[in-house]
Amino acid sequence: MLINKARQIAYEWETLRKNQQWIDSLKSHLKTKEPMLIVHQMGRAGSMTTVSSLRDAGIKSPVYHTHWLNPESLAERQRWLKDVPENKHPLNVRVAQLIAEYIQAAGTSQRPWKLVTVFREPVGRNISTFFLAIENFIDDFFPRYERGEIGFEQILDVFMKEYRHERPLEWFDEEVNKVFGLNVYEHPFPQDVGYQIIRKGNVELLLIKLEQLNDCFQQAFLEYLGVEIPNLSMTHVTEKDPAYSMYKDFIQSVPMPQDYLNRMYESRFAKHFYSQEELWALKNKWIRSN
Repeated sequence: MLINKARQIAYEWETLRKNQQWIDSLKSHLKTKEPMLIVHQMGRAGSMTTVSSLRDAGIKSPVYHTHWLNPESLAERQRWLKDVPENKHPLNVRVAQLIAEYIQAAGTSQRPWKLVTVFREPVGRNISTFFLAIENFIDDFFPRYERGEIGFEQILDVFMKEYRHERPLEWFDEEVNKVFGLNVYEHPFPQDVGYQIIRKGNVELLLIKLEQLNDCFQQAFLEYLGVEIPNLSMTHVTEKDPAYSMYKDFIQSVPMPQDYLNRMYESRFAKHFYSQEELWALKNKWIRSN
């Protein structure tokens, strides 16, 4: 027990040390006019796999990772972390805070920005994010679930009433258009290809549909960054999360309400990035879960 505790302390100390090194490196980078390469995307859409794959490819430029750069979004996140020391905030939050402060002070015209955004269909993304943070929605969730005090009907009820479902539908407006002045909806997305490169001034954006990532990542990154990535580095996968077994049982057993599916899949986001055939298949997947 003492050995395990010592290992945990050593691991946490090493993580804090590496995170601080990364923050110091970012501060130095922001003082230059070098390009800024950011995997900037909504959570639970393969962001860590994308980051790791790019870093493992040996790209010379540092690869930063953010989910929010809009000051309002960051302020909301900071409120969630108000009782946590700043040096223990998630690294992507600390990185985002520094980059957002730079953009607020200097704008985006001082350097090239290269953004990589992998996105995911909204229903699957929302359920995955909900289960990742389920203890924030249901007190003492894991022991209560083990004791049989909480069933799937209650979980679904909390998910429908408490979770903010519009986040993925609003993400491109809030985190790309408002921050970088780039409106993805002005550019028809090639739904069958699975990726798209948009350029506006000194801002470039690579969009990749998560559901087609395995098929198109090599061509997409070769075209966008000029690098060959032989394999994706699969990291931070759902199977490692404590709630994974419950998540799997839930999505296999619980059909989603029809009005909820209509709301998600008839949105501008869904219709822009997914074909009618894809949306039909997704609706049937969630209706026929049971």
